[in-house]
Amino acid sequence: MDTIHDEGWVKLHRKIERSAVFQNEGLLKVWIWCLIRANHDDKWVPVRTGRGTTQVLVKKGQFIFGRKTAAKALKMKEPTVQKRMMVLRNLENLIIQSNSHYSIVTIINLDTYQSTLEVKVSPEVSGKYQASITNKNYKNEKKLKSGRKKEPDPRVKEFLNFWGEAFQKETGQPYVFSFDKERSLAKGLLKVHSLETIKEMTKIFFKDEQAKRRGLTIGILYQEINRLLSLKAMSPLEEAKREAQEKNELADGVL
Repeated sequence: MDTIHDEGWVKLHRKIERSAVFQNEGLLKVWIWCLIRANHDDKWVPVRTGRGTTQVLVKKGQFIFGRKTAAKALKMKEPTVQKRMMVLRNLENLIIQSNSHYSIVTIINLDTYQSTLEVKVSPEVSGKYQASITNKNYKNEKKLKSGRKKEPDPRVKEFLNFWGEAFQKETGQPYVFSFDKERSLAKGLLKVHSLETIKEMTKIFFKDEQAKRRGLTIGILYQEINRLLSLKAMSPLEEAKREAQEKNELADGVL
């Protein structure tokens, strides 16, 4: 089910020392393992299911997770691995989406941990190369000149996590995130509506027939949310009239 990642490298930011993950040796081990497993590019991965093998698109920052494979790699008991994965999820480090055959784990804000570094190769070394990474002090100086980087809105993570769980509950399948796009859509929604309003509309969205026909994606929610809000604002009488009108129109169309 899982593939071996034995090439390349991952980064660890020094600020991890101040995180809750760093305070627990076992939790830190699992977190580093997750960073190692995560894809750095989108790829199709063969996964064994009850009906044989199927190809699953695993996006950048995601990996296929299995408790047995993880327990063997980490030399931990399966319940221990599962418990620590749930802690990482609750800390909003990752999202876990499962079905009856496998789970997809998504590292939240992977680029924060694994942004591309500038590497220079010396052509004078035959068959070898020297990597020269931009000096950290230079990066800090550049950051100071451009101003302090704005902290991400924590409501975006919370909404994406809520959406993933709601989607799986409704469809029985994990939602495959395209984080750059959907994080942008979530930010746009949160500029206009409160987090609680968006969560409430998400619940209504998954039950709405028109939304189901168009597709259960965050992009469609973004387009439909004002319509859903207007439906919610209707009085019971107005809503009953609207439903009766829709039934009449449908009957006329059939006839």
